[in-house]
Amino acid sequence: MRILTSLLLLFLVVQQTMAQSCSMDFNPKRQLVVSTILCPDAMLADLTQLHKNILEVHPNPTYYGELNDLSSAFQKACAEVVQKPLSVFDFLLIVNTYLNVLKDSHTGINPKQFLYNVNVNRQVLPFFVSQIDQKFYINYALDPNITRGAELIKIDQYEIAELYNYGKLLSLNEGNAYAASNDIAIEYISVAYNLLSMSLKEEKTASIQLVDQSGDTIHQSILFTPSWKYFLSSLFEESEEMISYTFDQQNNAILTVTSFEPLSLNHFQKEIDAFFQEVKQRNCPSLYIDLRNNLGGLIRAEEYLFSYINTKQTPIRTNYLYKRSDYDRFARLSPLQEMQFINRAKNNYPNGLISKEYDFYKLPKGSTATILYDYLPKNNLNYAYDGPCQLVINANSMSASVLFAGWFKYIERGEILGSTCMGGMGGTFGNPAVITLNHTGINVMISTLKFTPLHIKQRELLPIEPTIPIRATRRDLIERKDPFYEYLLNYQK
Repeated sequence: MRILTSLLLLFLVVQQTMAQSCSMDFNPKRQLVVSTILCPDAMLADLTQLHKNILEVHPNPTYYGELNDLSSAFQKACAEVVQKPLSVFDFLLIVNTYLNVLKDSHTGINPKQFLYNVNVNRQVLPFFVSQIDQKFYINYALDPNITRGAELIKIDQYEIAELYNYGKLLSLNEGNAYAASNDIAIEYISVAYNLLSMSLKEEKTASIQLVDQSGDTIHQSILFTPSWKYFLSSLFEESEEMISYTFDQQNNAILTVTSFEPLSLNHFQKEIDAFFQEVKQRNCPSLYIDLRNNLGGLIRAEEYLFSYINTKQTPIRTNYLYKRSDYDRFARLSPLQEMQFINRAKNNYPNGLISKEYDFYKLPKGSTATILYDYLPKNNLNYAYDGPCQLVINANSMSASVLFAGWFKYIERGEILGSTCMGGMGGTFGNPAVITLNHTGINVMISTLKFTPLHIKQRELLPIEPTIPIRATRRDLIERKDPFYEYLLNYQK
């Protein structure tokens, strides 16, 4: 209370000397994050609201740190915003720096909300970037005149290193998965620039400085593109096929799962069944499961896939840490869904997970409870592939994909290929609720559930690292080659 009082006194002093005009509210559908200036009292009010929401909603804000860490980060953020009016963009950086103390990839801001689903006429820069050996290269471009694989030096007045630092401030993290966080920050280079330079309706151009394969410096004027085209690119839009597979010349099976969030779990299971039926018929000598860019989804979906490689029949034993609040999954049920949940729970009571959830559901708001989930996943074929199995992951392997990778590593099922995923053996958070800050309209995700495998006896911050690192080369970008498939070709030779 003493600290908050001091901050308010500081704010009043600053406010009296403030000459710059500012806004108490921000409308993301009509205003831009870089040109809208927020008043200190609006930012302080939103930060205070956010801190209160985290303490009320988050199941364990100290899992990866200490409560003092969160309090100190909050106080530092408050001290920054009361100094002077700031742009919404600067406020976003402050808020995300505060949230990153939680080290929870399900709690944070999605900066893309200001580019997407707000105004389809907004213009953004039409390319994405990859980092190779500390240099930045064009990875994907909507404009065919932009050379794929060219080194990017500068966009307008911004050095790429500066935009990358913005990307790191906007990025998310889980535990100490810093390598994954930095990889995602690379994707945010374009996002950061677009937030800083985006227009509402008029056509815009940007001046970019490139170095081509010959070492020649190129200065090029690039026309912006509507934001809806930007988000239909392969880097952001999920593949039309959530499940796809192929068999190479050596008859090795390669399964790609881009999401565990199917419209129908039953349909997902049938597709997985069809794949493993063919694997069984072909008697494939090796299996590769590709979870790159799989942001997670339904636990039941990843567990169903796991059942097909769980040769030791190891049960999945996971602690679910719940916290009762106005934003937990029970509070967000529709009246019909709530009635269905209660009826199912009463019919099964006192057996099963749903009965345990029902006991928690009846607790008062603010209560926490740990519920043991003990389950041996089965599949429709009653079959588990027992040949060599490898898992492929990257920074965008998150949430349920992290749980899958953790179980894969725990049962020592095979090699892990690719790059560091967004999380570790300590599990992941999940079921985020979306909180809208009152003055800025910023949407913030806050976790309502923590998944912790029972075999983890103490707090685990280390990420899951690949046993065989695989990263794209500049040649891969130029020739549009997948580094994983290039690895397979070279490995088989």
